[in-house]
Amino acid sequence: MHFHQICFKKAIIVVLGGILAIEFIHTYLVHPNKNVEEPAAVIGSLVPHEGEMFELLASVYEKADQECNIGIAFNKSAQGDQVNVCRELLVSYAAAPEIEPGRLVAQRLSELTTKRSGLGLLFLIKGTEGDRHKLVISRFRANNGVLVTEGADMLTVEFINRVFMKNASSYKAVVYQHQSLAGGFWQGMAVDKQINSQDLDSSDYWVKEFLLSDFVTSPALGTRRLAVALKNAISKSDDLAVKSQITAAATLAAGLAGQTLNVADFCNRYNFSPESRAAVLKALGHANLASDNFTFDGDEFKKQLPYRTVELNTGAMLTAPAEKFDELFNQEDAAAEGIRFSTIGTITGQKLEKTK
Repeated sequence: MHFHQICFKKAIIVVLGGILAIEFIHTYLVHPNKNVEEPAAVIGSLVPHEGEMFELLASVYEKADQECNIGIAFNKSAQGDQVNVCRELLVSYAAAPEIEPGRLVAQRLSELTTKRSGLGLLFLIKGTEGDRHKLVISRFRANNGVLVTEGADMLTVEFINRVFMKNASSYKAVVYQHQSLAGGFWQGMAVDKQINSQDLDSSDYWVKEFLLSDFVTSPALGTRRLAVALKNAISKSDDLAVKSQITAAATLAAGLAGQTLNVADFCNRYNFSPESRAAVLKALGHANLASDNFTFDGDEFKKQLPYRTVELNTGAMLTAPAEKFDELFNQEDAAAEGIRFSTIGTITGQKLEKTK
């Protein structure tokens, strides 16, 4: 598959059942040029609206609205002015999506890429949806799914299907959307699907260094991230003490409504053991997010963790609204028999269902 520097008209493409207003896609081979005396040149080409490469990138473009769930915002200048070098490069490309404006973006990334991050392919995807400009930026490791043969002024990219199918979901992406290129594009949403790869410092390399941005978390997003991490930590742990401590903290969390905190603060507030803390941070997915501050949203937390369920070795399961569980079920220590639960109420309904 050869990518030539030719101009394509705006095309409305139907992919995965949706209409995607993708106008241009450019790709650039990004060498790890940080602190390199003789840096390799950045070579770029236009991606045609056909073939496996386009299908992959159209999918990245379409899923960006849902997958990119980490809020980021461009930093202002040291003087506090609304000036950001990386944003200016991206806006220039979005205004005139051609090889050269995009090459300046790729050049910036190349100068910040270390050998640890390795060779990569940067993709710039420009579209228009209604009255909004949409720009998706994505980076794939060059050895994850594609074989790159570098030419003097163009790229030849050949998919290796067997390898590609195993690695097509491993990439970084950020999406910006706004009606105005001049006044908008200050905030975006990001995702890093390479957090389990060798590139462990991606938040600094990708968000803070390349994009000159920092994390911005809304109350709902931060609370949702915490709730999901707690739920996943409980479900994936085999340590009953860890499960119990996290569950108890989640039950008390309703009292945090309106307070500013982060995931690390939450663990400290409820005196998590090292094991419980490690389980939550692992479930969080990226350690740097543990210090991301947000205002706790009680309603969002209840929405994510509405019920608490206790499973007994007898096969019995007790379920109640999380914040009222201890009020509705009396617990007694039955010595060798274990824990005795009891409750009183009238029957309002019964059902049979598959639990697992």
